[in-house]
Amino acid sequence: MGILSGHIRLDFRSPEPIYLQIVRQVEKLLQDGILKPGDQLPTVRQLAIDLRINFSTVARAYHVLDEQKLISTQRGRGTYI
Repeated sequence: MGILSGHIRLDFRSPEPIYLQIVRQVEKLLQDGILKPGDQLPTVRQLAIDLRINFSTVARAYHVLDEQKLISTQRGRGTYI
């Protein structure tokens, strides 16, 4: 498990969608200084495996984080804070 998957706790009974739980928790990890600019995030596929959720759920969370300019995906290099 990576740094991100080790900190994310999902509540499958919550009315909040899983992808938004991921977004909210990444924002909190940034705010708390656990994630810092330049940190590399796991691939969408790896995080989905680690969290045992669907690939498209993680992709949606990463898309929201990218729109908020909190992460940047560089093709062939990875996703970074």
